[in-house]
Amino acid sequence: MDEPIKPYDELYKIILVGDSSVGKTSYLIRLTKNVIKKQSQPTIGVEYAAQSILLPEEGKIVKSVIWDTAGAEKYKAITTAHYRKSEGALLFYDLSDKNSFDNVLNWRQEIIQYTEDSIVIMLVGNKLDLIQENFSNRCVAVNEVKQICSKYNMIYYETSAKEGTNVKESFEQLIRNEKSSNHQDYPNSEHKSSYQPIIQSNFEQSIQIKKQSDTCCGTQ
Repeated sequence: MDEPIKPYDELYKIILVGDSSVGKTSYLIRLTKNVIKKQSQPTIGVEYAAQSILLPEEGKIVKSVIWDTAGAEKYKAITTAHYRKSEGALLFYDLSDKNSFDNVLNWRQEIIQYTEDSIVIMLVGNKLDLIQENFSNRCVAVNEVKQICSKYNMIYYETSAKEGTNVKESFEQLIRNEKSSNHQDYPNSEHKSSYQPIIQSNFEQSIQIKKQSDTCCGTQ
Protein backbone atom coordinates (compact mmCIF):
# COMPACT_ATOMS: atom_id res chain seq x y z
CA MET A 1 0.00 0.00 0.00
CA ASP A 2 1.30 3.44 -0.91
CA GLU A 3 2.03 5.80 1.96
CA PRO A 4 -0.33 8.79 2.22
CA ILE A 5 0.99 11.99 0.68
CA LYS A 6 2.15 14.47 3.32
CA PRO A 7 0.08 17.70 3.12
CA TYR A 8 3.25 19.80 3.32
CA ASP A 9 7.00 19.41 3.00
CA GLU A 10 8.18 21.99 5.52
CA LEU A 11 6.60 23.75 8.49
CA TYR A 12 7.49 27.22 9.78
CA LYS A 13 6.32 29.44 12.62
CA ILE A 14 5.84 33.09 11.67
CA ILE A 15 4.97 36.01 13.97
CA LEU A 16 3.29 39.31 13.13
CA VAL A 17 4.64 42.15 15.28
CA GLY A 18 4.14 45.90 15.51
CA ASP A 19 2.07 48.70 17.01
CA SER A 20 -1.69 48.49 17.35
CA SER A 21 -3.73 49.54 14.31
CA VAL A 22 -0.94 49.09 11.75
CA GLY A 23 -2.92 46.37 9.97
CA LYS A 24 -1.42 43.08 11.19
CA THR A 25 -4.77 41.33 11.54
CA SER A 26 -6.06 42.75 8.26
CA TYR A 27 -2.92 41.46 6.53
CA LEU A 28 -3.42 38.00 8.02
CA ILE A 29 -7.07 37.83 6.98
CA ARG A 30 -6.25 39.03 3.48
CA LEU A 31 -3.45 36.47 3.21
CA THR A 32 -5.40 33.47 4.49
CA LYS A 33 -8.96 34.28 3.34
CA ASN A 34 -8.45 36.96 0.68
CA VAL A 35 -11.07 39.20 2.26
CA ILE A 36 -10.96 42.32 4.39
CA LYS A 37 -13.14 43.08 7.38
CA LYS A 38 -14.98 46.40 7.22
CA GLN A 39 -14.50 46.84 10.95
CA SER A 40 -11.43 45.36 12.61
CA GLN A 41 -11.22 44.86 16.37
CA PRO A 42 -7.89 45.09 18.24
CA THR A 43 -6.22 41.74 18.81
CA ILE A 44 -6.43 40.52 22.40
CA GLY A 45 -3.26 38.65 23.30
CA VAL A 46 -2.54 36.42 20.30
CA GLU A 47 -4.46 34.79 17.48
CA TYR A 48 -3.19 32.41 14.85
CA ALA A 49 -3.95 30.98 11.43
CA ALA A 50 -2.26 28.64 8.98
CA GLN A 51 -1.25 29.25 5.39
CA SER A 52 0.34 26.87 2.88
CA ILE A 53 2.15 28.01 -0.24
CA LEU A 54 3.64 26.12 -3.16
CA LEU A 55 7.16 27.00 -4.21
CA PRO A 56 7.14 25.92 -7.87
CA GLU A 57 10.89 26.20 -8.30
CA GLU A 58 11.36 23.52 -5.64
CA GLY A 59 8.12 21.63 -6.05
CA LYS A 60 7.55 21.90 -2.30
CA ILE A 61 4.60 22.93 -0.19
CA VAL A 62 5.52 25.06 2.81
CA LYS A 63 3.02 25.40 5.63
CA SER A 64 3.26 28.29 8.05
CA VAL A 65 1.54 28.74 11.37
CA ILE A 66 1.17 32.51 11.69
CA TRP A 67 0.79 34.14 15.11
CA ASP A 68 -0.84 37.56 15.15
CA THR A 69 0.31 39.37 18.30
CA ALA A 70 -1.36 42.32 19.99
CA GLY A 71 0.48 45.63 19.83
CA ALA A 72 -0.82 46.92 23.17
CA GLU A 73 1.69 47.13 26.01
CA LYS A 74 -0.64 45.37 28.48
CA TYR A 75 -0.38 42.13 26.48
CA LYS A 76 3.42 42.19 26.23
CA ALA A 77 4.03 39.29 28.63
CA ILE A 78 1.64 37.11 26.65
CA THR A 79 2.82 38.05 23.19
CA THR A 80 6.57 37.75 23.76
CA ALA A 81 6.08 34.22 25.07
CA HIS A 82 4.81 33.29 21.60
CA TYR A 83 7.90 34.66 19.84
CA ARG A 84 9.97 31.64 20.79
CA LYS A 85 10.93 29.12 18.11
CA SER A 86 9.79 31.45 15.32
CA GLU A 87 11.63 31.14 12.03
CA GLY A 88 10.30 34.36 10.55
CA ALA A 89 8.81 37.68 11.63
CA LEU A 90 6.74 40.29 9.80
CA LEU A 91 7.37 43.61 11.53
CA PHE A 92 4.67 46.15 10.61
CA TYR A 93 4.38 49.90 10.59
CA ASP A 94 1.77 52.21 9.08
CA LEU A 95 3.14 54.16 6.12
CA SER A 96 1.03 57.15 7.17
CA ASP A 97 1.96 57.03 10.87
CA LYS A 98 5.46 58.24 11.79
CA ASN A 99 5.12 57.08 15.38
CA SER A 100 4.59 53.47 14.33
CA PHE A 101 7.82 53.64 12.31
CA ASP A 102 9.70 55.21 15.21
CA ASN A 103 8.80 52.13 17.27
CA VAL A 104 10.11 49.63 14.71
CA LEU A 105 13.56 49.21 16.24
CA ASN A 106 12.07 48.61 19.69
CA TRP A 107 9.92 45.83 18.21
CA ARG A 108 12.93 44.43 16.39
CA GLN A 109 14.89 44.33 19.63
CA GLU A 110 12.10 42.33 21.26
CA ILE A 111 12.10 39.89 18.37
CA ILE A 112 15.86 39.41 18.65
CA GLN A 113 15.62 39.02 22.42
CA TYR A 114 13.04 36.24 22.37
CA THR A 115 13.99 34.33 19.21
CA GLU A 116 17.03 32.69 17.66
CA ASP A 117 19.68 34.63 15.73
CA SER A 118 18.68 32.80 12.56
CA ILE A 119 15.22 34.40 12.41
CA VAL A 120 14.44 36.28 9.19
CA ILE A 121 12.74 39.65 9.70
CA MET A 122 10.74 41.49 7.06
CA LEU A 123 9.75 45.10 7.65
CA VAL A 124 6.29 45.73 6.22
CA GLY A 125 5.08 49.23 5.46
CA ASN A 126 1.30 48.72 5.37
CA LYS A 127 -1.60 50.90 4.14
CA LEU A 128 -0.02 51.61 0.79
CA ASP A 129 -3.48 52.49 -0.50
CA LEU A 130 -3.38 55.67 1.60
CA ILE A 131 -0.13 56.70 -0.09
CA GLN A 132 -1.53 55.98 -3.53
CA GLU A 133 -4.55 58.14 -2.72
CA ASN A 134 -2.38 61.02 -1.56
CA PHE A 135 1.41 60.83 -1.62
CA SER A 136 1.67 63.45 1.12
CA ASN A 137 0.35 60.78 3.51
CA ARG A 138 3.77 59.10 3.40
CA CYS A 139 5.35 59.97 6.74
CA VAL A 140 8.76 58.33 6.34
CA ALA A 141 11.13 59.00 3.45
CA VAL A 142 11.93 55.93 1.38
CA ASN A 143 15.69 56.42 1.79
CA GLU A 144 15.36 56.41 5.58
CA VAL A 145 13.54 53.08 5.48
CA LYS A 146 16.15 51.60 3.14
CA GLN A 147 18.95 52.69 5.46
CA ILE A 148 17.29 51.07 8.46
CA CYS A 149 16.74 47.82 6.55
CA SER A 150 20.34 47.73 5.34
CA LYS A 151 21.73 48.41 8.80
CA TYR A 152 19.58 45.87 10.60
CA ASN A 153 19.39 43.14 7.96
CA MET A 154 15.69 43.32 7.19
CA ILE A 155 13.84 42.67 3.96
CA TYR A 156 11.30 45.36 3.07
CA TYR A 157 7.91 45.36 1.38
CA GLU A 158 5.13 47.90 1.12
CA THR A 159 1.64 46.42 1.20
CA SER A 160 -2.03 47.24 1.29
CA ALA A 161 -4.10 44.74 3.23
CA LYS A 162 -7.17 46.67 2.14
CA GLU A 163 -6.47 46.25 -1.57
CA GLY A 164 -4.44 43.05 -1.30
CA THR A 165 -1.39 44.70 -2.85
CA ASN A 166 1.84 42.73 -2.23
CA VAL A 167 0.31 40.68 0.59
CA LYS A 168 0.85 37.28 -0.98
CA GLU A 169 4.10 38.39 -2.60
CA SER A 170 5.63 39.67 0.62
CA PHE A 171 4.74 36.53 2.54
CA GLU A 172 6.17 34.25 -0.13
CA GLN A 173 9.36 36.31 -0.16
CA LEU A 174 9.69 35.91 3.60
CA ILE A 175 9.40 32.13 3.23
CA ARG A 176 11.96 32.04 0.43
CA ASN A 177 14.42 34.07 2.51
CA GLU A 178 13.74 31.87 5.51
CA LYS A 179 14.69 28.84 3.44
CA SER A 180 17.80 30.63 2.19
CA SER A 181 18.82 31.51 5.74
CA ASN A 182 19.31 27.83 6.42
CA HIS A 183 22.46 28.16 4.30
CA GLN A 184 23.67 31.37 5.93
CA ASP A 185 25.13 32.14 9.33
CA TYR A 186 22.77 33.88 11.70
CA PRO A 187 21.29 36.72 9.62
CA ASN A 188 20.22 38.73 12.68
CA SER A 189 23.18 38.16 14.95
CA GLU A 190 24.86 41.40 15.98
CA HIS A 191 28.19 39.57 15.71
CA LYS A 192 27.85 38.24 12.18
CA SER A 193 28.46 40.31 9.05
CA SER A 194 28.28 37.73 6.23
CA TYR A 195 24.55 38.14 5.69
CA GLN A 196 23.59 40.59 2.95
CA PRO A 197 20.05 41.92 3.39
CA ILE A 198 17.59 41.83 0.51
CA ILE A 199 15.42 44.91 0.19
CA GLN A 200 12.31 44.29 -1.87
CA SER A 201 9.63 46.88 -2.39
CA ASN A 202 7.65 48.78 -4.96
CA PHE A 203 9.63 51.96 -4.29
CA GLU A 204 9.74 52.83 -7.99
CA GLN A 205 5.97 52.47 -8.31
CA SER A 206 5.43 54.72 -5.32
CA ILE A 207 7.82 57.32 -6.63
CA GLN A 208 6.07 57.33 -10.01
CA ILE A 209 2.85 58.35 -8.26
CA LYS A 210 4.55 61.51 -7.12
CA LYS A 211 8.20 62.50 -6.88
CA GLN A 212 9.60 61.79 -3.41
CA SER A 213 9.97 64.91 -1.26
CA ASP A 214 10.79 65.73 2.33
CA THR A 215 7.14 66.42 3.06
CA CYS A 216 5.83 64.34 5.94
CA CYS A 217 2.07 63.85 6.26
CA GLY A 218 1.42 67.02 4.31
CA THR A 219 3.63 69.28 6.43
CA GLN A 220 7.04 70.79 5.71
